[in-house]
Amino acid sequence: MNDTPTEAPSGRRVQAVQISCNILEAVREMDGAGVSELADRLDRSKATIHSHLATLVDNELIVKHDDSYEISLRFVDIGEYAKNRIDIYEVAKDEVDRLAEETGEVAQFMVEEHGRGVYLHKASGENAIQTASYTGNRKDLHCTALGKSILSQLPDDRVDEIIDRHGLPQRTENTVSSREELFDVLETIRERGVAFDDEEILKGLRCIAAPIQHPTGDIHGAISISGPTSRFKGDRFHEELPEVVKGAANVIEVNATQV
Repeated sequence: MNDTPTEAPSGRRVQAVQISCNILEAVREMDGAGVSELADRLDRSKATIHSHLATLVDNELIVKHDDSYEISLRFVDIGEYAKNRIDIYEVAKDEVDRLAEETGEVAQFMVEEHGRGVYLHKASGENAIQTASYTGNRKDLHCTALGKSILSQLPDDRVDEIIDRHGLPQRTENTVSSREELFDVLETIRERGVAFDDEEILKGLRCIAAPIQHPTGDIHGAISISGPTSRFKGDRFHEELPEVVKGAANVIEVNATQV
């Protein structure tokens, strides 16, 4: 089975399906909303919004509480199914858990889909700080160590496609914000086998990630550990922890050959 995500095929789109997708995304972003709120946000008539919501409710993708519509738990089932289709998920999950326990920090596993990074597993060690990422959360690839590790595995033309589609939004003053700079960084990652996030997505947070080379080349993923700048500094940040992360990636790669 080839799990490599592909871009949307060319051809006509179905407007009604797009409206339903927009409604689902808006309901998620608004943490629940009523018909009037959705009509205003999406610039659609209340009748149109109501018809789509009724269909989504009938298909158990949306639930209604009083006058508010919310995302259904049906998506938990869909999400678990999608996650478990990644054939190295269980192998990576075990190693993320071990890495968090060994380092005491936050450890995570990410894969690429549609040009963004998707967190598939996260574990927290005893000293871990709270981070905003969560399973299923999607992030731009250029501003995280995990994402840059993944980009380093992709051919240059694919990286260009991702930049053209999603841009290089600047999250902090340290974020890579130019195409030329990003390609230089990716070359360094390929040479070192490890990527760094030095307060590039959040001030005070650093991260170290290593790409996972899947034996079939179908899955582009990475594993990481994150922590505060007060602990991620000096030799620990630049030498000790990178070797630990690279070792974890290697364990996943070796075990993946048996999956």
